[in-house]
Amino acid sequence: MKRILSAVLALLMMLSLSTAAFASEAEGEVITLTAFLDDLPNPSGWEWGMDPTSRKITELTGCQIDITYATTTDHTELTTLLASGEALPDFIITRAAGSTYKSILEDQGFVLSLQTLADEYCPEFYDVLPKDMDKIYQAADGQLYCVVDWYGDENKYDTQILNSRGPSSITLRKDILEELGNPEITNWDEYVAFLEQAKAAHPEINYPIYDQMAEDPRSSSSLLNMLARFYGLKSNFYVIDENDKITMNFMTEEYKKALKAYNDLFRRGLINPEQYVLTTEQQNSVFHAQDIISYCGYYWQIMEGMNILTEEVYRTIEYPLPTDGVTSEELCIHDDFFGIGGGRGVFISKDCSNPEAAIKYLTFMLSDEGQILQRYGTEGVSWEPDEYGRPKETQLKKDTENESFTALQRDLGVYNYDFSWITSNTILVYGAHNTYAEWPGILNDFAIQTPHQRNERLYDMTYSLTDADGLVLLEQMNDLWDRCSSAICLAESDEEFESLYQDFISQAEKTGVDRLEEYFEANLQTLRAKGL
Repeated sequence: MKRILSAVLALLMMLSLSTAAFASEAEGEVITLTAFLDDLPNPSGWEWGMDPTSRKITELTGCQIDITYATTTDHTELTTLLASGEALPDFIITRAAGSTYKSILEDQGFVLSLQTLADEYCPEFYDVLPKDMDKIYQAADGQLYCVVDWYGDENKYDTQILNSRGPSSITLRKDILEELGNPEITNWDEYVAFLEQAKAAHPEINYPIYDQMAEDPRSSSSLLNMLARFYGLKSNFYVIDENDKITMNFMTEEYKKALKAYNDLFRRGLINPEQYVLTTEQQNSVFHAQDIISYCGYYWQIMEGMNILTEEVYRTIEYPLPTDGVTSEELCIHDDFFGIGGGRGVFISKDCSNPEAAIKYLTFMLSDEGQILQRYGTEGVSWEPDEYGRPKETQLKKDTENESFTALQRDLGVYNYDFSWITSNTILVYGAHNTYAEWPGILNDFAIQTPHQRNERLYDMTYSLTDADGLVLLEQMNDLWDRCSSAICLAESDEEFESLYQDFISQAEKTGVDRLEEYFEANLQTLRAKGL
């Protein structure tokens, strides 16, 4: 309780500081800043001022944003914009982590240093900048040119009341579990035996196991990734030994065991290969029909797909570890709170019409008050403070969300990613104890994952290369990894498995896996030198 009260007092102090910093701007004429968002609108059909949240942001900052959106996701329009020679919009929002565009914007002088702007116009920027973001996203010249989304501030980890960042669940359909007598499932063999029994009892089910991220073996929510961790791997990408030598996961014996276990599921008829090619709409249809015995992935995805939140349809079970794998105490699951984000980076362009207003706007949006607006919307409309002063959703918010998620975004300004450019992991968990309070399935899910979660920020940071040649090689290697791992998982025999596996390793070596590991090692040393 003492810890929580301290956090609330700190929040109130920050709110008063952030409001005071922008009072003079808000009282004058509204400043219109322009932005190019290198992404599709989410939601579509929205404009600034349509909702109470964007209006509140204008009230507090004195700014409104005129946004132009990309119509594709391949960065074509950003490329055209940069090559046109025309004046750039005030803000450019594009991918920052592992992106060549970040380097292009910084190295070719398209964007302004945020530190230079903060020093001149807004020293409060440093008070709200999350810990180490300036080091992780530092450019080659030592400057910071962007702030990013879905980043967790290590300094605020202990302020969360409920851990709610669990990416890796293994669940079973509760009614089938009860129908078969709630058998004890304490290891991998018992899990597989139950699935075979359930499949025999329900041959109409098309997906005995559904792997949410089957096509992406590096995802924390991938079953193959989970299996690799069951056998002792501790990151999504590679092993870092005590001498900072890096070995890609797929080059290890532990990963081969994971591939073998996955292939065994397929050859038992428990994996439907159609999962690799389903569209999001088709996947949600599978979820809605509950056409799955065991769902493996991020629990929220299946809840949202079924559109059933307050009932536990799928029950998360303790991780069924193989007898020749790690112990429960040794198992490492990614703690997404410590993710470095960067799916979106917000840059201020060299042609910015009002750099002072732009840096002050970003400073407000990084502040606690700006973060709450981006995540929870407007106090008195979509949320009210609970006993800790944290957001608790109103009935209006619940009703609007039940009616239409798009209406929630567009009409109330909640989860509106057209203007919520830098929502953080920190604010995501800030009110999570209220957000999930009525959802028993996900509460159980969080409780099971929490003891195993680890801070893997160093692994994630090391993976975020900045060297252009390294990024090209990484893209080639990931494409090879995706194609070969899926083929290996779907091998029809031991002989085919071994042949495909050896071919994968051979292709990886020819493509340059050793050079890629050297790029990562160099990046790791750079991070060490920065004190990370």
